[in-house]
Amino acid sequence: MTPRLDRMWRVVAGPLMGLALGAIDSIVNHVPVWLGEVGTARAERGGWSQAAEFASLILDAGWAWAAVAVLAGWLSGRDSRPATGMLRGAVAGGLALVFATAAYYGADAVIDGDVWWGMATQYWLIGSVLLGPALGAAGALTRPPCLAGILAALLVPAGAALQMVILPPPTESLMAQPVRLTVWISAVVSTVLILCKMGRGGNPAPSVTSS
Repeated sequence: MTPRLDRMWRVVAGPLMGLALGAIDSIVNHVPVWLGEVGTARAERGGWSQAAEFASLILDAGWAWAAVAVLAGWLSGRDSRPATGMLRGAVAGGLALVFATAAYYGADAVIDGDVWWGMATQYWLIGSVLLGPALGAAGALTRPPCLAGILAALLVPAGAALQMVILPPPTESLMAQPVRLTVWISAVVSTVLILCKMGRGGNPAPSVTSS
């Protein structure tokens, strides 16, 4: 990749990832609606709805959205001086969550024929502006062998594991147990890989714990 394309990619990476996350999250949430299974108990829905439920339980999770902001910050801030990288990462992280929120509620508005600018949209846009820059800066901070870099790299797997303890998937979902197992295994494996990579002096991308 040429330096010019690399710089361009660093600028658009956050918004593009945010748009993809928000749109896909909204779409998988609507699969049971399109299949006419909304009134059916979650554990009794068909295979396509169960697959969508699995994806939805991951994409709806706070750690998944945080992971996108952290990854955007890492992509934008890597190979830069620490201060410059953190600034770029903060901007990328904020844009990633803002675009994700806009895409999510925009897709909801198109699919449901509802208004886009509601209280929920405003609430999460404010949250994106407040939390996105901090998460993006953390992503840019993933530099070995300093302790701060290690902690920043572990932010996503630790957050995913913590959410499984504090706010696990609903028990009435048939996909709750598979999602918990997937997240726990991914968090453990990611943590081991990050610590090994950091121990060797590498510069790992922040782990996005997912299926």
